[in-house]
Amino acid sequence: MKTTQVPECVECHTTKTPMWRGGPAGPRSLCNACGIKYRKRNRGLLGSENRVSKKSSEYSSSGQQRWKLKEEEEAAILLMALSCGSVSA
Repeated sequence: MKTTQVPECVECHTTKTPMWRGGPAGPRSLCNACGIKYRKRNRGLLGSENRVSKKSSEYSSSGQQRWKLKEEEEAAILLMALSCGSVSA
């Protein structure tokens, strides 16, 4: 009989998430919430040479990607709040 392994977040051990994200343990090892926290935590570790000024990022393609990423993070946080019941629709 074949058993299927249920994916589990290596950080918080949840098994349900709208999206699995990569982390220190490899691809799809973190739930959506932990993956966002991991990315934010590691973003602060980047040196100033990797940062782009606000004015130049508004017009570059990487700036557009940052705006989309921010919107995606805000949507993920709202989704988590809705699923926990702390916010009603």
